[in-house]
Amino acid sequence: MHKNALGRGDRARKRGLHRSQEQVEILKELATVIAARTTRGRPGRVSEAVQQCMTQFGLYSDFKMTPQEVNTVANLPGWTTVLEVMIKSRRADLAFRTTKQERWNQRVQHRQAHQDFLEQHRGTGKFSGKYAPLPQQTELIWTMLWGC
Repeated sequence: MHKNALGRGDRARKRGLHRSQEQVEILKELATVIAARTTRGRPGRVSEAVQQCMTQFGLYSDFKMTPQEVNTVANLPGWTTVLEVMIKSRRADLAFRTTKQERWNQRVQHRQAHQDFLEQHRGTGKFSGKYAPLPQQTELIWTMLWGC
């Protein structure tokens, strides 16, 4: 049994917003491309990151490249330019998706705050479902004559 009455939901609220699956995929691709840009393999062989990058983007399987051809492509000066462009593109895409998610979450929060405000301030109208005690009417004192 949880010590906290709210359980895991409270921890999730404190932790903050979750990443969408698209953001997780973009972050994985970005990490692979950055690793492919920074790592160097042994002489005559490419690093595992470069192979994974080429496999991930379909270059390795589409062109049916041998490891020697992959090594040749990875050592070309244009390869680093391609990786830089891919990094810029992925970062821009991640920023766009993050902004989109933040706007969506703000919209949901504003909608909930508006609903809470309306619920709190809807008054004692005929169809509101709220009941308020009737005020004491001290001004009206009825007097009757006794006897005739």
